[in-house]
Amino acid sequence: MNADMTQTNSDSKNSVLHSIKYFTPARSIVEANSILPKVAEIVEKYTKALMPWKKDNGTLQLASDSLWDLARVAALNLDKTNTWDAAWNFAWKEASQAARNNYGWYGSEFITGETARDSARDAAKYAARYAVFESVKEKLGGVNPFEYLIELYAMGLRPTYFRKVDEQEKFIVDFPLIVNGKNVIGCYLHGDNEILFTHQWIDYCTNLKSVNNLESKRSFA
Repeated sequence: MNADMTQTNSDSKNSVLHSIKYFTPARSIVEANSILPKVAEIVEKYTKALMPWKKDNGTLQLASDSLWDLARVAALNLDKTNTWDAAWNFAWKEASQAARNNYGWYGSEFITGETARDSARDAAKYAARYAVFESVKEKLGGVNPFEYLIELYAMGLRPTYFRKVDEQEKFIVDFPLIVNGKNVIGCYLHGDNEILFTHQWIDYCTNLKSVNNLESKRSFA
């Protein structure tokens, strides 16, 4: 690949990451439900892209995590320019600023648990994974699984992790919401037809509150 092509690819990655407005807008539940079909489609693509990397007795989450080291080693062996550190730093700065400005990073409600700071760290982690995999995409099968997570971030959402529910591994996407004038998180489990549960920013898929049925409960492994 010549220098011009390499620069073009690098510029393309930067353009994608630099266009993201993290964790905004905060939607109503009705607005969130209206985009669920698109979110479900993206999650399905992400899951499918991970399948070739999933070991027989492993999990999809382990496959996702292992690709970070695999792609980085491949990039270093091919003498690729390190773009992933810059991607991490930029995403961390932008996501942490968005969390601070929109949801009160330094507010007392973010002292413990899955905080806005943690959300910014996840955003940086996925940006770095996207950047490094993109640099060796052709060598590793031509499909970058992390482009789908970046697409979710570009929609203002907060992709998280695969969790087990009833012995099935499913991906969770958090939706910044405004409910009754308060900022909360809509906890979308892939396969749900609507946002069924919410939780506070300080909670990560815990202390779930049912949207429609107060008796309904859900827990994750």
